Formats: sequence, C-alpha cells, structure tokens
Amino acid sequence: MLINEYETTYIARPDLTEDLTERIKQKFEALITNNSGTILVTEDWGKRKLSYPIRKHIRGHYVYLNYVGPSSIVAELERNLNNEDDLLRYLTVVMSSNVDMEAARTVATERHLHRQQRMAALREEEENEARYRAEAEADEDAPIEVED
Repeated sequence: MLINEYETTYIARPDLTEDLTERIKQKFEALITNNSGTILVTEDWGKRKLSYPIRKHIRGHYVYLNYVGPSSIVAELERNLNNEDDLLRYLTVVMSSNVDMEAARTVATERHLHRQQRMAALREEEENEARYRAEAEADEDAPIEVED
C-alpha cells in the first residue's frame, strides 16, 4: 500500500466555543486514524485575522493537521470537511509520496519544533510592540511640563 504525507489546514468560525472547536478537531483526528492514517502533528493555531472576509467573518480559528496514510484518506477527510457547517475553508497539500513512516515522523517533529520557536519569537515581538505602544500612549497622556 502506497503511503503519502499530507497537511490539512482548516479554518473554523471564530465564534465557536472552545469545546465545539475541540470536538471538531477530535472528529477529524479520529477520521484519519480510523482510515489507516497516522497523525504526526496537530496544532491549534488559534484565532487569526483572515486575509479577506469569508462569509462575513474577518477572523477565523486555524487548525493544522500533518498525517500520513493512503490516498483514499484525503477524499474521505475532505468529504467530511465539506459537510461541516462550522468551517469556513480548508486546504490539503500532499507533502511527499511513498514515505517511510519513521522518516516522516522525524521530519514532522523537526518542523513542529521549528514552528513552535517561530511562533514564540512572534509572540514575544508582538508583546514588545504592545508594551512599546502602551508606553507611548502613557507618555502622550502625561501632562506637559513647561518651564517659565
């Protein structure tokens, strides 16, 4: 049996509860494992601004799945993604064909660690920017002292 590596990223409506978002994620993880697939990495990227409005939403809740399995798994997953009313968009990409499971797991772990480091650096940069803006606003609000 030919095993491929896939990445699927989907965007859920931002107004969903955490419980419902988690249930949707677990549903798709179970679908992958029940159809002879193996999940390598699952990441919840949280709510982010969309590049353009989708169904009148300007934000969306992003979830990333990296998995290996037969090609039939994608058709079943995408059929279920289409049927889920709480999703705005999804995209599945074939990362590589005829993969070795252990090699794919190692590469996926390295990519996951690299992504976590990038996200931590991004969060730190955003926090520094927010701190800088708060300090700048505080300076603007302070009364100006004029010497006579």
